[in-house]
Amino acid sequence: MADHEALTLALELWPAARDRGAVDDPSALDRLLDTLGQPGAVGHDCGLRSTFACFAPDEDAALTLPTGEETTTDEEARFIAHVLVTRTLLAAGLHVDQRVTNAMASAYALSWTASGGRYGQTPLALATSLWLVALDPISISDRPIAIDWDYPCFQDPERWDLDYRLFSHYDIRENAIDWSVYASGSPDRREGCSIYSIVEPLLRMNEDNRVRIALGTYAQAQDAAAESAPAAAMLERGRIAAMLQGNVDLNDNS
Repeated sequence: MADHEALTLALELWPAARDRGAVDDPSALDRLLDTLGQPGAVGHDCGLRSTFACFAPDEDAALTLPTGEETTTDEEARFIAHVLVTRTLLAAGLHVDQRVTNAMASAYALSWTASGGRYGQTPLALATSLWLVALDPISISDRPIAIDWDYPCFQDPERWDLDYRLFSHYDIRENAIDWSVYASGSPDRREGCSIYSIVEPLLRMNEDNRVRIALGTYAQAQDAAAESAPAAAMLERGRIAAMLQGNVDLNDNS
């Protein structure tokens, strides 16, 4: 697949997968799956083969999200690109595919499993990764996540607790919600990330009382990220803002 084609394809397929749970051409999903474990994927240089490659190994990776935010580092862009492909595959119904569940597990390992609330990812990366939690069909299960911790990239004691390696889907969900609530408290905690990138996946976890409180806070917040975003990004934010307001109104009336 040509450079960036997987990323472009994942973003093109995303609205249908997100809204309908399916895509018109399932063979397009095979093209995304073909990038699994290829050079240029996040973690590939330390042996991971369960992440998706959207950039060449030797380029300075960068991307812009539909909500207008731009990545600031190569590592951030490669991680977010992996998440964008994984979420499209999950939303399209491939949660039964072991390749996709392994990709989800790798994204979890590279974000929500780090110790002490220091997840080692930017707010923008964490916000994007919220989608995997929202789309995880067993997110409230105590089933352990099959993460292979033997790779060198998981041996940093300042980022991970090397004596604690057992995480359930529920543990990941709790960590993700905790961060979302924390990020709602101050713009400094979500620097470089639009509130709408956090809000949309949170809307799918609205059964949790903490999420409902956080959504109410976000509805009152100023969104400082990418204030000069293109019109398409502002329209995307407007779409999410309407859903957020509808959710808040519904909760207020319930």
